[in-house]
Amino acid sequence: MMSALTDRQRIELALPTYLLFALSKLPGVFAPSDPNLGERAKADIASLCENLHIACLEPFADLTPRKQQAILRRLDRIGKDIIAEWVDRSSLSLVLTLWYVLKDLIDREVLILWQGSAMDQAVRALLPMFEHGFAEQQRDAAAQEQAVRLLARLRAEGLYA
Repeated sequence: MMSALTDRQRIELALPTYLLFALSKLPGVFAPSDPNLGERAKADIASLCENLHIACLEPFADLTPRKQQAILRRLDRIGKDIIAEWVDRSSLSLVLTLWYVLKDLIDREVLILWQGSAMDQAVRALLPMFEHGFAEQQRDAAAQEQAVRLLARLRAEGLYA
C-alpha cells in the first residue's frame, strides 16, 4: 500500500524513472537504426516517455498536493545533481549506467516491476533501444563501474541503503 511508504522510499522508487525520463527527453538519445523507421521510433520514444512519466509520479499519487510538491522538489534536486554530472558522457554510456543501477535495485528487490505496470512497459521498450551497448565490452564494463559509483553516492545520501 502506497500510504505506508516513507518519503525516502518514494524518492527511491521514483529516482530511476526520473533519470531515465530525463535522458530519454534529450534530443538524439535514441535514433532508429534504419532511417525509414523514423516515425515509428518517434512513437516508441513518446510511449516510453509517457510510461516513465507515469511510473515516476506513481509513488506520490496518494499524497496531498502540497506534500506531493515538497517531495517532488526533493526528487528534482537529487535528480538534477546527478544529471549535472552527465556532461561529456555519451547517451549510450548513460543509459547503460542507468540500466545497471535499475538492474541492481530490481535484483535486490528494492524495486519490483509489476507485470504490465508503466515501469515494466518502459523497461521492455528500453532494452532493445540500447542492447547493442552490451556487446561493446569496454563500454559495458565502464557503465557497470559508473553504476556502482552512482549507487555508492546515493547510499551516502541515505538512499538505497
